[in-house]
Amino acid sequence: MASERADIVVTGTGVISPAGPGTARLWEAMAAGKTFFDQPTDGGLPWPTAAVDSSEISWPAGRSWADASKYANQSARWAVAVARQALEQAGISGATEDVRGGTIMAVASSGDELSDVIPQLASAFRHDSRPLVKFLHDEVPDYSYIRGIPSQLGQFVSMASGFRGSNVAAYGEAAAGGTGALALAARLLESGELDRVLVVGVGAPLTVTGMAAFDQDEPFGTRATTGAGPFDAERAGTLAGQGAAAILLERADAAVGPVRARFLGCEVLAAADLPTAAGFAVDAVLGAADSAPAVWWAHGAGSVRLDRVEAETVLSRLGTLPVTGSKGTVGNAFECSALIDTALAVESLVRGELPPVGLLGRLDPGLSGLDPVIGEPRPVPPAATVLLTALGQGTEATAAGALLLAAAGERATNRGKADA
Repeated sequence: MASERADIVVTGTGVISPAGPGTARLWEAMAAGKTFFDQPTDGGLPWPTAAVDSSEISWPAGRSWADASKYANQSARWAVAVARQALEQAGISGATEDVRGGTIMAVASSGDELSDVIPQLASAFRHDSRPLVKFLHDEVPDYSYIRGIPSQLGQFVSMASGFRGSNVAAYGEAAAGGTGALALAARLLESGELDRVLVVGVGAPLTVTGMAAFDQDEPFGTRATTGAGPFDAERAGTLAGQGAAAILLERADAAVGPVRARFLGCEVLAAADLPTAAGFAVDAVLGAADSAPAVWWAHGAGSVRLDRVEAETVLSRLGTLPVTGSKGTVGNAFECSALIDTALAVESLVRGELPPVGLLGRLDPGLSGLDPVIGEPRPVPPAATVLLTALGQGTEATAAGALLLAAAGERATNRGKADA
């Protein structure tokens, strides 16, 4: 006997981007054709970056939050801010403990906050009269211990949500923009372990060393003007960005918030090479869903190679679809790029329009099968389903993700059955 997969819905989204706080704010910036890149200057870094202005990001009020603020670095503050946006949209105050709710953080698997701190402390201690234990207690940033905890960022998010069912981290999410965390959340909901999961990712500012390493492996773009956008004939490299995003998924039969979109499935797969992984991921989500996508939200990095891989993957399976992407507007915020795109795709389904691709002037003739949204928003068909794709960065990348979303009015029916 077969049983139908759980009906999963999106009830809240949150975004911090170079456009400012809020999913709607970023969507409207895309619709207006705005971009947010700081262009390279003489003597500076050669890569334009879309940077977040943290001045609009607030920390919650109250004694417990004031006590916790010492332990919160910038990533924690961004994580809490986007979580609160998603919770407010869903009508969840976080005032009571919810053991059927959980938190999943999408984080990178490399980098060590202490690597820059320890040499500075060693130098400072040589001329400090305090005992070493006292010196370290006073001077070592508390957030530096984040790598030794499954997710300290998740602890802050759990404070905001009241969710006590889980607090876990999906590491390595720079490879697929947070789709791994979404796939894990879906499985927790489908299994019945939880009724709601808040997925949060933070793409913090890249260090100079990090940017140089990425650029050496697969070039970053050195300009961010019209003609350098995703799928453009003159594109020359991935455009870098930063930001944070939160997606609140709930089982439909236990949802607290109003349904904004239906979550039809998400897969993240690795293979011998990126084209194979991308094909596997798309095939997996398409094979489990009854409805074929009517529009496509692309990863659209602006990389000559990655854009070609992505286009060939989708065109060979689905033919021409209206396509858009956010990275020509706000760049690639690695750990949460797909979470940002998910929030924007949900916003597009709610509004019934698909915003244009930023910085796209002339479609690459080699990608002639694409139908990019250019200039102004395009209507989304009623009851539409959206395919979203995410690719790893770099010549050695072997992971890709894909997910399907449907308009809120459509039941998330799936062909995927579990035999009992």
